[in-house]
Amino acid sequence: MTDAPARTDKAAKANPKAEKARREPVSVREQSLPKERQSRITLLARTVFWISGLLALGAAGFSLIAASTAGWHGFVLLSGIAFVAFILMFALAAGESAARSLRIEPAVRPKADALVSAAIDAAGEPILITDARGRAVWANGAYRKLAKTVMPLTAGIALPAPDRLWPGSSGGALYRLSRAAASGEAARETLTALGESGGGVYSVCVDPVPQGGALWRFAEVRAGDTLEAEAGTPDWAEHAPVGLFLADGEGRVLAANATLRAWLDVPEGQALKVKDFLAGDMAKGFLKTRSEKGVVRLDARLLAREGVESPITLAVEWDEGRPARARAVVYGLTAAGTPPGVAQMIAQHTGGRTGRTFDDMFASAPFGVARLDGADPTSSIIEDANPALVQLSGGAALPGVAFEALFDWSHGDSADAAFATAMSGRSEPVALKLKSSGGVRDVHLFLSPARSGKRAAYVVDITALRELEGQYAQAQKLKAVGELVARVAHDFNNFLTAIRLNTDNLLLRHPVGDPTYPDLQNINGVVAQAAGRIKHLLAFARKQTLRVETVDLTETLADTVHLVRQSVEEWMRVEVRHGRDVPLVRIDKDELANALMNLATNARDAMASKGRGTLTISTEAVDAAAVRSAGAPDAKEGPWAAIHVTDEGSGMDEDTLAKIFEPFFTTKEPGKGTGLGLATVYGIVKQSGGFLFARSKQGAGTTFSIYLPGHTPDAEEIAKTEARKAEVPVQRKPADLAGRGRILLVEDEAPVRTITAATLKKRGYEVEQAEDGEEALEILEERPGEFDLIISDVVMPGLDGPGLLKAAADHLGNARVIFISGYAEEHFSHTLSADLDISFLPKPFSLEALAQRVKDELGR
Repeated sequence: MTDAPARTDKAAKANPKAEKARREPVSVREQSLPKERQSRITLLARTVFWISGLLALGAAGFSLIAASTAGWHGFVLLSGIAFVAFILMFALAAGESAARSLRIEPAVRPKADALVSAAIDAAGEPILITDARGRAVWANGAYRKLAKTVMPLTAGIALPAPDRLWPGSSGGALYRLSRAAASGEAARETLTALGESGGGVYSVCVDPVPQGGALWRFAEVRAGDTLEAEAGTPDWAEHAPVGLFLADGEGRVLAANATLRAWLDVPEGQALKVKDFLAGDMAKGFLKTRSEKGVVRLDARLLAREGVESPITLAVEWDEGRPARARAVVYGLTAAGTPPGVAQMIAQHTGGRTGRTFDDMFASAPFGVARLDGADPTSSIIEDANPALVQLSGGAALPGVAFEALFDWSHGDSADAAFATAMSGRSEPVALKLKSSGGVRDVHLFLSPARSGKRAAYVVDITALRELEGQYAQAQKLKAVGELVARVAHDFNNFLTAIRLNTDNLLLRHPVGDPTYPDLQNINGVVAQAAGRIKHLLAFARKQTLRVETVDLTETLADTVHLVRQSVEEWMRVEVRHGRDVPLVRIDKDELANALMNLATNARDAMASKGRGTLTISTEAVDAAAVRSAGAPDAKEGPWAAIHVTDEGSGMDEDTLAKIFEPFFTTKEPGKGTGLGLATVYGIVKQSGGFLFARSKQGAGTTFSIYLPGHTPDAEEIAKTEARKAEVPVQRKPADLAGRGRILLVEDEAPVRTITAATLKKRGYEVEQAEDGEEALEILEERPGEFDLIISDVVMPGLDGPGLLKAAADHLGNARVIFISGYAEEHFSHTLSADLDISFLPKPFSLEALAQRVKDELGR
C-alpha cells in the first residue's frame, strides 16, 4: 500500500538534486542563481556606472569652461545633464549594493518569493514549519483546515502544534517525531486517533531545516486503499482462495483482498478494524503477536456474513520497520465463506440418510415440514406433516388441521402479513410463535414456491437459538461492564494512590495528638473502602491481577478455616472435612481465601435468624463427568478438585437462586450488603479456570460448590517450589525504613510519580524518573547496570511494564523489579505466575508499604 510520503521518497531517490532543491527554503534557492548570470549583470552595471560618471564629469567641466560662450541656456542644459548622470550613478551603486547583500536580483526576489509561497500554501497535503523549540511558526492552508476540523474554536486564534491535534498519540510516535525535530534529524511515523473524534490515520515525515527548526509533512492513509496498491502485490491476490489483509499496530485494516471482503460482506472502501471480524478477545491476541518474530499461527473465529461465527486460522507476520504493519492470511474457509465439511454435518444430523426418494427426506428432516393443499397458507389445510413438525406442535400438526391454527397470533403478529412476507420470495425467514404442549416455541417459517396450486411449509425451531442470543447479549453486556470496570479501576486506583501517599506524608508531620490527625486517618479509611469496592468489581469482571501457584487445598483450608472461625459469631460451628487424594490446583491462595471468607459471611447471615447452625467446608476428588453433571458445559478431561460450602440457613427460591451471582443483587436490608460478595466469588473462580454452582431449597440450607481443575507439577516446578521454601525470609525492621540504592521509577501518572519519588528520596534513595516505558528504555540503554531497583507501572501508553522488562533484559544487570498497578491485563498475571521473583505491589498502596517493599527487595 502506498501513500504520499512513499511516493515522495521514491521521487527523491530518482532525482536527488531536484529533491534537495525542493526541500531548500525559498531564500536558499534564490541565492543559488547561476554564477555566469551574476557576473554578466555585474559587468553591465559597472560599465554603465563608469560611462555615466565620465558623462557627468565632462558635462560639468564643459558647462564651467564654455558657460560664457553658450550663455545661460547652455549652462543650465549641461548642468542638467551632469545632474541626471549623477542620479543614475547613485541608483546603480545602491542597486548593486542591495543585490550584493541579498545575493539575488532586486527585481526577481519579490516575484519568485510570492510564487513559491503561493505554491506551498496551495499544496494538497498539510505542511507545517516549527522552530528550534518546537513551536508552530507557519502552516499552509491544508494544515490550517485540518486544525480547524479538530479545534474549531481555538485554531483560528493560534496555530496549534501537532501535539494539540494528536493528544496522547499511541505508541509514542509523536514523541519520537518531536524528538527528531528538536535534534535536527529526519523521521517518519504513523499517527492515529486524530483529536477526540477518534478518526484519521496520517503518515508524517519530519525533515530538518538548516537554519533551525523542522518541516512537517502529513499524508492521510485511507482505509479504502486495496492490496493492489501495495508494491509487488499480484492481481490474483484479490480473488485468492484465502483471505488476505494488511493491518497497522492499532488493529486498523489498511487493505483487504476481495475474498475476505466477500466473507465479511464488506464493500470496497469501507473502514474496517480487526476487532470487527474476530470474535471474542482474538483481536487483542492478534495485536499481541507484534512482539513475536516470524510467522505466528492463531486459531480464531471469524464473524462472517449475517453474524455467523466460523472457525479459522490466521498466519500473521509483522514488519520490523516503522510504522509497524502486519500481513495476515486467513484460511479454513471455502471461497463461499462457509466452514468446510457442511455436507458432512448435514448428513450427521439426518442420520446419514440422504434420501433415496422424496418421502425419505420428508420423513427424516430434522425440522418441521408440512404439505399444504393450497397456495394460500391462510386458508390451506395440512395434507401431511413429518414427525418433526408433529413433535414441535405437541401433536397438533395432523392432516386436515388448518395450517394457520398451528401458530399463536396473540403477540401482535398478523397471519395475512406474516404469510404474505413468507410468500414474497425473500430469503429472510419469518419469525412466528408455534403452539406447543409446553406453551409456545419460537420458530422460523419458510414457504416454497407454489406448484400445481400447492405449497410446502418448513418450520425450524429456534427456541434454543433465542435463548442463546439472550445469553450472548447478557454476556456482551457483562463484558462491556468488565471493560468499563477495568478502565475505571486503573484510573481510580491511580487517584487513590496519590491521595493515600500524600495523606501518609501529612501524617508524618501531624502525629497522634495533632488536631488534624483524626481527619487524615478518616481520609485513609475512605481510600481503603474505595479500594476494596474496586477490587470487588475487578473480581466480578475477571480482571484481577492474580499470582497463580500450585496449591494443596488441605494446607490452604487449614489456614483459611482458622480465619473463618475468628470472623464469625460463637453460635456458628465450623466443620472441615478433607477428602482423599484431592489433586493439587493452580490458583491464587489469597483470592481463594477471600472467596471462602465471602461464602462463610453469607452463610452466617443466612443462619442469623435461627441463631444457630453449622457451616461445613469439605473437599473431594472428582472427575470431569461429575463436573459436567453439576452443570459445567465444557469441563476438560482429567482430575478435578471440589470444595463444598454448606450452611443450614433459610435457603433460597428459584428466582433468587438465578440472580445471586449478578453484581449488586442482594436480599439484605439497605446498608447491610453491597451485593458484590457472591459476584466476587464467581469472578475469582471463573478467572482461575473453575466453575461455581449453588444448590438451595427453602428451609433446608444452601450448598456452594467450587470445582477447580487438577494440576500435576513437573520436575522443574517442584524444584523451584522447594528452592523458594528453603529461602531465608527477609528480616523486617518496621522502625527503620530508610536505605540506600539507585532506583528507576517508571510511572505515566504525574501525581503518583511525583509523590512516590519524593517519598523514596526522603528515605535516602537516589531516584531517576521516567514518564513512560520508552523513556525508561533509553535511560537503561545509556546507563546499563547502574540501577539497583526498577519500579514500574504495568499499564502505560506505548511500551508497558512487561514490555519494558523484556526489551531491557540485557541492560538490567542485577536490578530487582517491582511492578505497581491497579489493574493489569490477563497476560501480566501469567507473567507473575511464571516468574515468582517479580514483586508486585497493587495500587493503592501506603507510604509504609512502599518503603517496606523497596527495603525488602534491595535486601535480597
